[in-house]
Amino acid sequence: MAVAAWSQDGRILDANEAFLDLVGATQDALLAGDLSWESLEDPIAAASTRVMRALVEEAGMAPPYETVLRHRDGSNVPVLVVVTTLDRVRGVGWCFALDLRAQKQTEAALRSSEERYRLVTSAAGGAIWEWDLSDDTITYLDGMTDRFGWDVRGTKLPIGWWHERVHPDDVGALLATSEEVYASRIGNATHAYRFRRADDTYAMVHDHFHVVRDAQGRAERVLGVMLDTTERHALEEQLRQAQKMDAVGRLAGGVAHDFNNLLTVIRGNAALILERMPADSEQRGELQEIERAAARASDLTRQLLAFGRKQVLQPQDLDLNAVVAQLTRMLDRLIPKTIDVVLTPASHVGLVRVDRGQLEQVIINLVINARDAMPEGGRLELRTGEIGVGHAHGGWQGDGPVAPPDVPIRPGRYTYLSVTDSGAGMDENTKARAFEPFFTTKGVGEGTGLGLATVYGIVKQSDGYVWIESVPQRGTTVHVCLPRVDGEVRIQRPTPSAMPVVTGPRSVLLVEDEDGVRDLTQRVLERQGYVVFVARDGVEALALYEMHRQEIDVLVTDVVMPRLGGSELVNKIRTERADLPVLFMSGYARNAAIRGAPGDRRTRFLQKPFTVPAFQQAVAELLAHASTRRAR
Repeated sequence: MAVAAWSQDGRILDANEAFLDLVGATQDALLAGDLSWESLEDPIAAASTRVMRALVEEAGMAPPYETVLRHRDGSNVPVLVVVTTLDRVRGVGWCFALDLRAQKQTEAALRSSEERYRLVTSAAGGAIWEWDLSDDTITYLDGMTDRFGWDVRGTKLPIGWWHERVHPDDVGALLATSEEVYASRIGNATHAYRFRRADDTYAMVHDHFHVVRDAQGRAERVLGVMLDTTERHALEEQLRQAQKMDAVGRLAGGVAHDFNNLLTVIRGNAALILERMPADSEQRGELQEIERAAARASDLTRQLLAFGRKQVLQPQDLDLNAVVAQLTRMLDRLIPKTIDVVLTPASHVGLVRVDRGQLEQVIINLVINARDAMPEGGRLELRTGEIGVGHAHGGWQGDGPVAPPDVPIRPGRYTYLSVTDSGAGMDENTKARAFEPFFTTKGVGEGTGLGLATVYGIVKQSDGYVWIESVPQRGTTVHVCLPRVDGEVRIQRPTPSAMPVVTGPRSVLLVEDEDGVRDLTQRVLERQGYVVFVARDGVEALALYEMHRQEIDVLVTDVVMPRLGGSELVNKIRTERADLPVLFMSGYARNAAIRGAPGDRRTRFLQKPFTVPAFQQAVAELLAHASTRRAR
């Protein structure tokens, strides 16, 4: 204990070694009378000491108080001081000082630890809890109010309070875990479940806990932290949905590719037979029906390719209001009189860059879906407008739709189309699967399940976004947002094309791994008078090219083939013959099929299933262009 004697004027008259060490003073300074209480005490803390001295003078003693002394090295020394007097006549008092540095450091460390604990818990989004198994109560220590809205901090609650707020579908697994804790078969674990907030919404939580046991291994307490993982769970669901849609899109694109080969053979052979068949033949109508059915099947494969984002696009700058207005005449034929159609276009919307035919298909598919949702009649509204997304636009700007969290729309300006019906609406499960191909709530034979899937594929390939708002029995709205572009609409006038005249003998190197397509295209070319060299893949084609390189005038090749694909074949041949005309054929679209292959006027692309005239036209145009270049 540090002890010092002081005079009425504040001078230190005597002190033990402990006091001198406390302030870093020497015996010489003490003997010389250089030590005073004012010189040793922090000025701010001195006010308390003056009050205590007054009490000592009046009552002979004062209650203990804390003050701060200054060490000779400049550091502060917190102390607990008791001031008293033994000699009123001489005015000499005594003070007893207890060094509080170690205690203060411990308190500071504890406060820092608690602060770090609170910060970590807050950053993790957690609520700390303790379950006392002796009385089956649970106490929430921190985070429950901030994260979940329940003001229960420090209150002992029956364990049933927690169970009542766990989602009914999840509580069974948690009760089973409780039994394992009681049976001493579990030490640490993590559970994921839904927990009801104070506002009656559910949060997705990950609950990590540790079981504290006595010396005999019996569970005494359980300590845990509930982490709010709602946002992470939503992102994971979004990723799973994106992966699922990507996988289904790849499958749909693969099916469409293979089916397009079959349709090419069916349509091509039907066309060749019709060319040779007399106009009055009884079988002519049957063949024409086959051709029409194959054409309808081609439409289905195009929708599959649209969903898989592998269809051919010819984007142009379009006024969405104008496209919607021009479709109104067609809508009159699609929509029964029992449905009231309302067009609500914005006074002005920016242009969108999209394939016109695909945009029209999006609108028609959405209108047909809305029509089918209102068999007894109702109201159908098509609304257009503009929105801005991102910090530059104040978050969401405009009176248009706001995308839900699982549609992470990029910042920018968008033109939107919203199609709203007053039909039956969708529940959450139906809404989650609405864009899947072949998923439909219609009866057998009433729909293919490709309408919304096609919309999804077209919009995504056009760098846009699409989502659904729907409530059962309260209707559905499908929102389509496409990036806005600046500029003016340019009217494109189609130019008629006639079949070019190809003179003289011409040779074609035909490469196709599908037997039916290869046989069909070979017969078509030979009937046109071409000499045809036939290969089943790129390796065979290279060998034929080496033998007939001077004779070959045009290369007609499939893209996806075993051993050596079409793009690789063309790159190899054009290293020594850069001007060779090439016609690519594929069940995929050009951008999905021939990445890396050259694209110029010497190169054409024909998507399967194609018609015989389209195939003949493409080959003739390539040969005619090659002849023109040679003539120059």
